[in-house]
Amino acid sequence: MRITSVTPMKDEGPFILEWLAYHRLIGFNDFLVFTNDCTDGSDALLDRLDELGYLRHLPNPSMMLDHGRHHWAVLEYANYMGRLKRADWVFSFDVDEFLCINAGDGTLAALFAALPEAEAISVNQLNFGSAGMRNFDERLLIERFTRSAELAVPSEGRASRRGIKTLTSKRAGMARLSNHSPRFDADRAETVNWVNASGRPVPMRNRTSEIKVLEGPDVSYELAQLNHYALRSVDSFLMQSARGNANHPDKAASMVYWRRYDHNHVENTAITRWVEPVRAEIARMLQDAELAALHDACVAAHRRRIAELKSEDHYAMLARRTRVVHERTWGPAEADL
Repeated sequence: MRITSVTPMKDEGPFILEWLAYHRLIGFNDFLVFTNDCTDGSDALLDRLDELGYLRHLPNPSMMLDHGRHHWAVLEYANYMGRLKRADWVFSFDVDEFLCINAGDGTLAALFAALPEAEAISVNQLNFGSAGMRNFDERLLIERFTRSAELAVPSEGRASRRGIKTLTSKRAGMARLSNHSPRFDADRAETVNWVNASGRPVPMRNRTSEIKVLEGPDVSYELAQLNHYALRSVDSFLMQSARGNANHPDKAASMVYWRRYDHNHVENTAITRWVEPVRAEIARMLQDAELAALHDACVAAHRRRIAELKSEDHYAMLARRTRVVHERTWGPAEADL
């Protein structure tokens, strides 16, 4: 099967190889990556991965359109690509999201075997917090950040809502790919076998528009969860704030964003069975000397930029404010992990 991912990126260089290695191991085999305005060498790294046959790297059409809605531009363009139409399954997600399969051996094949009749599978996001980590380093995200929001959700209210991303098959006959869920024509929306991560049908309401969340009893992490490393460490959060929002240039990450996503309620290690295979796959990829040099350059660029940001008043204040919140949660002894 051709299992395709569609992903926009900007200045994510140190994290690309882990994300790519992991998703190759679980069964994705066709990666479409679009970049814009990279300053850390991500674009050069992705070009080399393209040359080596790991993925297709393309410029984000937003650069030609000259507007800041980078994510929107990727999805609009992707819907006209013949490559997307040839995919047996397609998934739109970001480089800070890892599709963690809880069924069987943790692969997409195991998920599809558990849901053989499914034509679309909506997987709920599970937010992972900073886990007490302040400093940027090169350890694997899936090994380093293991504390998440609670899996159980209330039956109603804002806290009952969890975001989704949707694996969609060619059989589903979607009209358009969107960020969170496919769009269907009205007649097809009623008949498509569209399920959540436990195999229960997704509610019929609003099926002809993009569904961004599931609520209460429709939320499930039984067979799969979408690990969302929205913050990573405090240092990486500063980089994210400086980079800006992929669809709303005027909405940079702030303390409101930090508090919204710094969920560390429970230990969640469902994905850690992949730590050693991912580490081995990255080592194999880095046998290419040019790729290794480009990866090291991205890491060095992040270290330099983090140091620069900490010397600027706005980001120094943001770092101090996160430290206050951090020490309330983790204590001073853990403040420099």
